[in-house]
Amino acid sequence: MIATDSIAPGARVRLCAPVYLRLNTPPFSRTVLSVREHELGDESTGRSDAPLVVITLLPGYLIGSYADRDYFELLAPLLFARLAPACRLRVFTVNHPGYDLPAGHKVDHRDLRPYSIHRQPAAMHAAYSWIFDQLLAEEKEINWLAYGHSMGGLALSRYEPQALVDHLAQQGRRLSFTRVLSAPSFCLQARALAILDQLEALQSLKKRFGRWPLYAPLATGLYRALAPVFYRREAEQFTIGALADYGDFRTLDPFVLLTQGYELLTLSPLAVGGPRLLDGAHVILSAGDGMVDVAETRSFLAAARAAGHLVDDYLVDSTHLLERDAPHAVAEIVQQVLAAAVADCRDAPQLR
Repeated sequence: MIATDSIAPGARVRLCAPVYLRLNTPPFSRTVLSVREHELGDESTGRSDAPLVVITLLPGYLIGSYADRDYFELLAPLLFARLAPACRLRVFTVNHPGYDLPAGHKVDHRDLRPYSIHRQPAAMHAAYSWIFDQLLAEEKEINWLAYGHSMGGLALSRYEPQALVDHLAQQGRRLSFTRVLSAPSFCLQARALAILDQLEALQSLKKRFGRWPLYAPLATGLYRALAPVFYRREAEQFTIGALADYGDFRTLDPFVLLTQGYELLTLSPLAVGGPRLLDGAHVILSAGDGMVDVAETRSFLAAARAAGHLVDDYLVDSTHLLERDAPHAVAEIVQQVLAAAVADCRDAPQLR
C-alpha cells in the first residue's frame, strides 16, 4: 500500500491491493490482469447524493501501479483534491496484462499473443466490465472518464465502449463515457524509430532460439543487466527522466516488453483505425515530448477533424511523462473535461 501526501492539506491517497482478474477467453487463457483502486484515506469522497464519477487510468509502456511504486502517485491526489468535493469519485488503475503480476506467475514466452498491444482493448474490456457490472453493480448512473497515457492512450483510442454501455442499459442503468488520451503513441519520434533495427535483431534471435531451454533465463539475465544502462543513456532524449525513481527492471518481463516495443515502433495509426480513433476524444499533448512526434500527431488530429470527428486538444509544457512532470496541468484539464460532461459538477467551487 502506498500513502501519498496530496497537495490539499491533510488529504491522503492510498493505492489498494490488486484485484487479479483471470482472463479465460482465447487468446488470454491463464492470463491475469491487475486492477488497483486509489482511495482517499478516511475522508469523504463527496455527498451521498452527488453524481458518481469513475476515472480509470491506463498506463503506458514500462509503467503502471505497483505495490512499491505508482506512476499515478502524483496525479491521483490532485484528482481527489479537485473533484471529490463535487462528486463521489472512484479512481482505478487498470494495468496491462503482463504488468503487476501476482507472485509466482510466469509469462509463457513461447506464446506472447495475450500481451500484444493489439489485444489490449479486449483485456481492458474485461477489467471495465468487472468494475461497472460487478464492483459497482448497485449504481444506476455512472459518469466514466477513461484516461490513457502513451501506449495506454493508443489502446484506449481503439476501445469501443458501446457494448458495455448497452449492457448496463439493459439493466436499467446509465453509463456515460468520456475519453482522454495523454501523449498517445500514434506517431513516434524518428530517434525512437531508429531503435527498430535493434529490436528486429532481437526478434530474429527469439525466432531462432526461442524454444531452446536456456534461451529464457539467458535472455532475462541479459535484459536485466543491459536495460538499466540503455534506459539511463536514452532517458534525456526521450524525456523520460522522471522515471529515474520508478523503474524496477527485476520485475518487468523482457519478453512482454520486447513484443510491445516492436509493435509500437511498427504501428501505423492509419492501419488500426485512422482518424476515427480520435472521434470524441480529448487529447493532451506535451510541448517537450521527446517520445511522441507532436507535429505529426497534430496533423493526425487535423485529419480527424477534416473527416468530421470532434476532437479537443490541449498543449502542456512538459516532457512525455505529463502525469509526473506536470500533474497539476493534467488535473486541471481533467477537471475542465468533467465540468463539461457532468452537469451537477459545474457549479462546484473547485470547478469554476
